[in-house]
Amino acid sequence: MGTVRKSSWRQFLPYLALNVVVSAITMLIVLAIWQGVSGGRAAASTPTPDVLARVASFLPTATATLPPSPTPVTYTVKDGDTLSSIARAHGISLDELMSANGLRDPNRIAVGQVLVIPILGGAEGEPTATPRTGPQYPTATEPSGGESQGVVIHGIEGIGDLERERVRILNEGGEINLAGWMMDDGEGSIYVFPSLRFRTVGMIVVHTKEGEDTVIDLYWGLDEPMWAPGKVITLRDDTGEVQSTLQIPDA
Repeated sequence: MGTVRKSSWRQFLPYLALNVVVSAITMLIVLAIWQGVSGGRAAASTPTPDVLARVASFLPTATATLPPSPTPVTYTVKDGDTLSSIARAHGISLDELMSANGLRDPNRIAVGQVLVIPILGGAEGEPTATPRTGPQYPTATEPSGGESQGVVIHGIEGIGDLERERVRILNEGGEINLAGWMMDDGEGSIYVFPSLRFRTVGMIVVHTKEGEDTVIDLYWGLDEPMWAPGKVITLRDDTGEVQSTLQIPDA
């Protein structure tokens, strides 16, 4: 009979060693593959400059808010004033002052004449109107017919005093010829404007008394005061459409 030889554990050492080596190599391969995949994902998730630029293009851009247009500043000519001295006092040039009021002769102004002072810039320290005595009435209502051409009743002075009584008319639009325009008191008294080129951002004055018309002073030609508290001044264009009204407040 033959004999059976028992296996020794030493016989399995080569196989165990080989198994350890194969396992180690497999683990290294798996780790290398995993790092490559993770690195690729991280790189893919990083935004490129081109993507950032496209995203930035969709963001809203802040824009500056423009300030509202300022209220016109006026000045009443006093004894001893000249156009040059008025311009210097308000920090503007003589040409700017003459252009704003439609003036051609720098030596032709009258005491009591109302001048429009063009406002430049809008920074702190901007010139303001010189206070005037007597009540000043602003335009009471908006134009009520057709399209406004920018010519409005700016105010009235000297109510009840023939020598001082006058209505201020302001042009806030483009240049226009006032020929055929009318101003009335609602009680049958009508003033018809002569042919007069009314320049942009300028002012003219309609005096109640008699006088010689100029480019900025017009005269109704009456021998007694025209206006009184409670009356309504109406300005109409050459088609009869109302452009501006002002009701004189009760005293």
